[in-house]
Amino acid sequence: MELRIAGPNDWTEIAAIHAASWRNSYRGILSDAYLDGQVLSERIGVWRGRFRAPQASQYVVVAEDQAAIVGFGCAYGNEDDELGTKLDNLHVLPTQKRRGIGTMLIENIASWSSGNHPGKGVFLWVFEQNLPARQFYERLGGIVAGDTIWTASDGTAVKSLRYVWKHADELVRSAKNAFKPGDEQLGSSARNFG
Repeated sequence: MELRIAGPNDWTEIAAIHAASWRNSYRGILSDAYLDGQVLSERIGVWRGRFRAPQASQYVVVAEDQAAIVGFGCAYGNEDDELGTKLDNLHVLPTQKRRGIGTMLIENIASWSSGNHPGKGVFLWVFEQNLPARQFYERLGGIVAGDTIWTASDGTAVKSLRYVWKHADELVRSAKNAFKPGDEQLGSSARNFG
């Protein structure tokens, strides 16, 4: 397993993983019609746009196994003056879960955030009903600090919780020490609001 910065030709694989992860983890949270229908085309649109016109603070890292992308993370450095870097997406192919990939990705993103935005924290949003993802973040020391309602394209309104780490270094240490491959239960977790 290797991590690398995403390149300009990776967006189609990332979009496919994103859609597969949502279909697997959000079944029963978002409508079946949405997950079985438009979610892939939406994710394609999101990732095409992110790679064609990336925000200056955008950081995308992929996990590869035998030259195939099996997971990815996307963050926006120092997105919030108070909370720090926003971890916007963290997704692993459903068939690749429990291998420590999510932990590797989140450690990498937290290290990047710490190096580029010293002294700042990390935060993310996760669906309240996504218990595997919540357990993952809680095991990494994430604290719930706020909630909101997010509305999917199909009109489904879902309560989301904000998890925070006061300092990115705390998350790096937790990720380095907390898990062994096969120990985690990462659902599709941090997700995109856009």
